[in-house]
Amino acid sequence: MKLFALVGKPNVGKSTLFNRLARKRLAIVDPKPGITRDRNTALINYKGHNFILMDTGGFEPDSKEGIPSKMREQSQLAVEEADAIIFMLDRVSGWTAQDQAIYEFLRCSSKPIYFVVNKIDGEGHEVDAAEFYESGAQEIFTVSAAHGRGITGLLERLSEDFPEIVQSDQSGTKDDVMSVSIVGRPNVGKSSLTNYFLGEAKQIVHDAPGTTRDPVDNFCKYHGDTIRLIDTAGIRKKSRVSQLVDKYSMIAAIKSIERSDVVLLVVDATAGVVEQDARIAGYVLERGKALIIIVNKWDLVPEKDSKTLETMRQNIRDKVEFLSFAPIIFVSAKTGQRVPAILEECRKVYTQYTKRIQTSDVNKILESITARHTPPMDGRRKTKIYFGTQVAVAPPTFVLNSNNPSSINTSYRRYVTNQFRHFFGFEGTPIKIFWRDKANKSVSEE
Repeated sequence: MKLFALVGKPNVGKSTLFNRLARKRLAIVDPKPGITRDRNTALINYKGHNFILMDTGGFEPDSKEGIPSKMREQSQLAVEEADAIIFMLDRVSGWTAQDQAIYEFLRCSSKPIYFVVNKIDGEGHEVDAAEFYESGAQEIFTVSAAHGRGITGLLERLSEDFPEIVQSDQSGTKDDVMSVSIVGRPNVGKSSLTNYFLGEAKQIVHDAPGTTRDPVDNFCKYHGDTIRLIDTAGIRKKSRVSQLVDKYSMIAAIKSIERSDVVLLVVDATAGVVEQDARIAGYVLERGKALIIIVNKWDLVPEKDSKTLETMRQNIRDKVEFLSFAPIIFVSAKTGQRVPAILEECRKVYTQYTKRIQTSDVNKILESITARHTPPMDGRRKTKIYFGTQVAVAPPTFVLNSNNPSSINTSYRRYVTNQFRHFFGFEGTPIKIFWRDKANKSVSEE
């Protein structure tokens, strides 16, 4: 998956464009310069285009110390990691010496650079973009990040240069090989687990080129099944470890998650689940992937007793309640303790992830669970759920038809989801349920 970095001086509208493309208010937007001090990364699915976008703090080329220096370092790292640069400029300030200095730096990266002049809020502003051709740019895109003007033209150019970012219908084209990615923070044992699988799981079959940034997909055999192991960049690029390696790890995780069926989220048993673990898990859930939590370095946990494992298991459940469906396996990649159980669990979870339930069975269970606990009333109006059907797998996706889906509250929707898990399984995989009214219009999703 391609990564584009938004780079420019402070207060040119990078975060505004980032939020618009992400369709969420992920970055703080404020007229005061320098609000964005860190990199912010999001998976973008905008008008049929899929890519990773990274927002950066304002780039100040001459900053030597303090926060501006750190912001510059973040921007430099973003440029290094990106496949292409979206160079944001400001119509109001015009082409400045600061813009020129940033451009000189960007040119040294040898990455494609797309000039985007922001705050072109109407036709009358278009003429103001002319001065930016002083930079020597061959093409300039004029946009209004605040109002969405001109963004389609930019996306069309990106899709011409990077055709793979255009979403296409790939139904029926997916191969039968289960893809498993191993993600997590640096130094949690991802490499050790990968090496164990490749050395012990009936040996490597062959290597094949992976994505641009993730060098190799490793294929191994497990009890006759071929499994694609997707390494994250953090495993391969040890020479690039820095104080900001967690950011690289997140980017690598996003890329790997996108290509996976099953994700192994590796957690350090000596540290437990931390904030970044939860963030990566959020990306897994957002992309609808199956998930197994691997608690590695179990051999390093001191003074274990009969309650230690269950205590830690509950602690993990409490910290990531939204992953209640995910199995947890405690292992030691160093000693091999319980590591063979991981691939077996992957096979089980993948089966659940691709499971299809017959419509007759869906409705039989739906009738049972609604009889046991009726949907909430809307005033005096009785809410009914007429029928349901599974419309997709990977992840299991259902559509339930009701006379008044807007009256079905969050609590009842969770009840239905939990009952589906109780009767149908689906361990290790998220479930998507769309609620529709009589007109067959999708109202909302649980």
